[in-house]
Amino acid sequence: MTTWKDQQVLIVGGGIGGLTAALALAGQGIAAQVIEQAAAFKEIGAGIQLGPNVFRMFERLNLIEPISALAVFPHNLIMFDSITGEEVTRIPLGDAFREKFHYPYALIHRADLHNVLLEHCRKSNLIRLDAAQKIVEVEETSGGITATTDSGKKYRGAALIGADGLWSTIREFVVGGGKPKPAGHVTYRAVLPAAEIPDQYRW
Repeated sequence: MTTWKDQQVLIVGGGIGGLTAALALAGQGIAAQVIEQAAAFKEIGAGIQLGPNVFRMFERLNLIEPISALAVFPHNLIMFDSITGEEVTRIPLGDAFREKFHYPYALIHRADLHNVLLEHCRKSNLIRLDAAQKIVEVEETSGGITATTDSGKKYRGAALIGADGLWSTIREFVVGGGKPKPAGHVTYRAVLPAAEIPDQYRW
């Protein structure tokens, strides 16, 4: 008897969320088809914080070792007053922190994290990766899901996961509501080589 677990799950979006979902499914023996609209699987952006909760998931996916090799493990999490530069609070991230939360706190560049996930997806015989495929139509039937690209290519699966980010096409199919509305706040950030940062500010 064929069950939904015998079919593949479609994942629209090949970023950190989509690749992680594919690895999690593969760990349960479920095939996944990842569909990315960009020409290549890659990640842009800056750093990302990795709390103890995500290290628990890395452990389940057997990813702690390759990710830890690329991550930075600060000694403290420090908050400063943005006007005066005065230290407001400091959270030590050493042995006591790890004992309480069972896992560490770290920082990593998004591209480094994405590359680890992508490498492990490519090693799995349960995961297929297609780039340069933009989904424009989704149809749900009693037999599963069909996703169609702008070129007419069709993907079929038992279920579909939308992991296509802020400007999600899949969210519009599921809940509607239009495009995200700006909140009126803008944040600027940058990544600098460590050699350009004064020693007292590196951590």
